[in-house]
Amino acid sequence: MSGPTSIFLAGVNPALCRVAGELADGFFVHPFHSLRYLREVVIPELQEGMRRAGRPEGAVQVAVTALTHTSPEEAAFVRQQIAFYASTPSYRPVLALHGWQDVGQQLSTLASHGRWAEMAAWVSDEMLEAFSTRASPADLPLVLRERYEGVAQRLALYLPFSGGGVLDPWAQLIEVIHA
Repeated sequence: MSGPTSIFLAGVNPALCRVAGELADGFFVHPFHSLRYLREVVIPELQEGMRRAGRPEGAVQVAVTALTHTSPEEAAFVRQQIAFYASTPSYRPVLALHGWQDVGQQLSTLASHGRWAEMAAWVSDEMLEAFSTRASPADLPLVLRERYEGVAQRLALYLPFSGGGVLDPWAQLIEVIHA
């Protein structure tokens, strides 16, 4: 491959979204996001950055890393990841959009005391639904496509993977997303 290297920025908060809109070829959306946060904050701020810089709409590719789960065991893993991210003060705007900033405060306190095992219990089912995609392995490709179509041009999965040569679900996922 030859040609110019694409520059992507990564972030969560509005200011970095605007900077990416002004300067970057793409923006990596943090796994700790909701579809609402993408539509109401990330995309509008990217567009504002592009507008400020006189760039055409669509000049910045949106690459999403999506938290996904296809079983109760994976859901437990994702709940723990959400708790970890939600404990980070700089990610508080994502929680605030949904009115969950108090949960973030509690998770920050637990994290500061090393009480990691207790944190997942603070992630409600509503939060799990907002910040991750749940589907059966067979339905996951279509659910992801429906969820992110029109919002993201690239998709990476944050899905627990056990290995062992199990390629069929991954091949099916890629086939459906590319259809």
